[in-house]
Amino acid sequence: MSSSFPHPAQLYHGLFRSFVRADGHPALARHEAPPASVPDPETGKPLRVATLDAGGPAICPSCTAQGFGGFVSFEPELRLAYACPQCRQFVWLPGA
Repeated sequence: MSSSFPHPAQLYHGLFRSFVRADGHPALARHEAPPASVPDPETGKPLRVATLDAGGPAICPSCTAQGFGGFVSFEPELRLAYACPQCRQFVWLPGA
């Protein structure tokens, strides 16, 4: 039987790793060896990662859960995405 979630190596394009905090809440941390780029969701062309930030409190724009996910920005388009530990989605932020 297959799982509804992607393999951990594919989750968040390999930019973040999941873990459970001491208080029992899921969270994300930067992957030790993240890729330099991830595919654009519309064109498939590689987008170069500019910054990775994980562990701070945020609200997921997809599931609206408050959690400790991760943000990633990309060059040269200055796009932004959020990785949510609750819904396990990689959400491209509109207008970014």
